[in-house]
Amino acid sequence: MALELIGILAALGSTATWAVGAILLKPFAERLPATALAFAKGVFGLVVLGLLILVIRPLGPNWTAATLLFLSGVLGIGVADTLFFKALRELSSHTVVQLMLLGQVVTIALAVVFLGESLVWLQWLGVGLVILGVAVVLMASEGEAERTEGRATRRGVLFGLGSVLSMAVSVTLAKGALETSDALVATWLRIAGGVLSLFLFAPLFYLGRGGNWLTPILADWRLALRFCLIATLVTLGGFFLSLLAMKLTPLAIANTLLSTEPLFVLLIMVLFYRDRPSIQRLIGSLVGVLGVAILSARTFFG
Repeated sequence: MALELIGILAALGSTATWAVGAILLKPFAERLPATALAFAKGVFGLVVLGLLILVIRPLGPNWTAATLLFLSGVLGIGVADTLFFKALRELSSHTVVQLMLLGQVVTIALAVVFLGESLVWLQWLGVGLVILGVAVVLMASEGEAERTEGRATRRGVLFGLGSVLSMAVSVTLAKGALETSDALVATWLRIAGGVLSLFLFAPLFYLGRGGNWLTPILADWRLALRFCLIATLVTLGGFFLSLLAMKLTPLAIANTLLSTEPLFVLLIMVLFYRDRPSIQRLIGSLVGVLGVAILSARTFFG
């Protein structure tokens, strides 16, 4: 139970880091191509994690686990993210939210079928409340944008479905391999798979647009330095803690908690940017927090 509670805290810490990282990386995302941003973040993350591995010297996984973790990175970081960015161009915000929720359901189904996970009814209630709370917040946040957007295209839906299915399979592969792997080494292998796939996909993604897609990062050393600091935070707080959560907690719970980023973004906007949330977003946040509390209490009190 103690390890599972640590996993829950790791999942919440990872999600909070992703929320802070998303805000800090926003100025970079407005200047740099999304794939180049993900590629540079991954390369720097490999360097940081590689140095830590050399110092700590954790035990390495066997070849089967290493291969699964690498493939998990290819699917989750390379394929899923690339398809997601392509889908964003042709989908309404409402459709994106629906696909994200579908991804949560598919991941839980894969965990039950292929990993043999089973939760008690109180844990299912917590998972359901977290997903409902996130959905309410996202629907409220995107409601205004939805009214100004066009309808989703069939190609966009296919890209979106490919993205959520790739991500669901990716985290299921990672969870299976984590049983016999150190979380730090697992994070390095997963990011390595993602970086390699991004390196292969990015030139195709930007084919025909001209220019070097890495130029915006390499051209400004001050921008690169600030980016490296943020990438370190995201690598250790976001990537590493997420795999630690998956290792110590059932995937159905860890993945649900890792989807609460919109709740943390809302909290940060209220505390630091004096944003006043709507009633709908406030209710969604409270529902999500109640779900997290139930999951944590069930683990803490047994």
